[in-house]
Amino acid sequence: MTTNIGYSFFFLAFGTILLDGGVPLETVALVNLLGVLYAARFLLAPVVDRYGAARFGHYRGWLVCTQLGLLVALAGLAPLDPVQDLPAVLMVMAVVLVLSTFHDTALNGLAVRLIAPADHGLANGIQIAGASLSVLIGSSGALLLYSRSGWIVTVLALGAVFLVPLGLLTRLREPSAVQRDRVPVLWSALADSLRQPRRAMWILLVIPLFGLAEWLATAPQSAMMLDVGWSMDRIATVQSVAISVQVVAAFTAGVMISRWGRSACALVFGTIGGLSVLALLPLAAGVTAPVLTSFAVVGVAIAYGAKVTWFATISMQMARRETAATDYSVPMALEGAAVTVISSAGLAIAAAVGFTWLLAAAVLVAVLGTGLATVWVRGQVDR
Repeated sequence: MTTNIGYSFFFLAFGTILLDGGVPLETVALVNLLGVLYAARFLLAPVVDRYGAARFGHYRGWLVCTQLGLLVALAGLAPLDPVQDLPAVLMVMAVVLVLSTFHDTALNGLAVRLIAPADHGLANGIQIAGASLSVLIGSSGALLLYSRSGWIVTVLALGAVFLVPLGLLTRLREPSAVQRDRVPVLWSALADSLRQPRRAMWILLVIPLFGLAEWLATAPQSAMMLDVGWSMDRIATVQSVAISVQVVAAFTAGVMISRWGRSACALVFGTIGGLSVLALLPLAAGVTAPVLTSFAVVGVAIAYGAKVTWFATISMQMARRETAATDYSVPMALEGAAVTVISSAGLAIAAAVGFTWLLAAAVLVAVLGTGLATVWVRGQVDR
């Protein structure tokens, strides 16, 4: 539940706080460019894999140090005013993002070493659900606390969250790697991710194609609902319910993967996603259909949460213990980057050709992606 706190606070809460303080939108947009420090986290994964103190636990040592650093950095924001001291706040926020990069990457590596292969599905369901909750803590939770208690209490409370895992880490024993925690060249593990045909196909084809339908369907949802006259309150309510259900769906997907296997779940998750996107077509055509639309939005969220758990489970299964942070972080980081790119592209495409054609294409992609994912995972993983 600490995975995305630094990232979500910066991207989803900090900008709103600045706008509330009178900072121009153009300035906030430039501030968001600082987020590239976190977006490129997979580039630093080989550093986490290579350097570490075996005495304290390779990844455990990284986590303890970065959690202490995040606590100190967030506390350092307390005496600063987010608007009046914006340059100083941005310097400290950059430290928060860099520390979050190393922290979240080390957590990926520790998960690979700690979790038994038989538990990958259930464990990733718990991880994705917990990560979703951490986004709520860092975004809407932080904004709610800020609106009631102000800046100082908010940043100190976020820092205090890291005290909980610190207590757990003091009693955790990290399994050692099968091989020595070093690679011949620092970033060779990144090249290996694309040099091997099996991993390259997983990262560059299976993940993007299987997730594309939900990414395309999510981007224009608010715009489509506004077009048919939905109020902001109704839109916010439906989307909040969808996000809450998505947390449960991620955990449930982990249980299903552990019991049914990867290929069967790919077919189930893909079918749910395809039918949910199909149910959005009346909305895209301008038909209000509030009940159908609400179920469709929730269905898309369920499919997305389930698919992210599926991605994480297989990425963990394919990760090598000696380069655990890199192997697990690269596909998951690129999946997150693809969501951002496709969401932006989806809005541009909808503006050019209309919502109906965009959703129709998403349905077609859902069928193709489900077929590819089911066949690929049966031949490459479920054997």
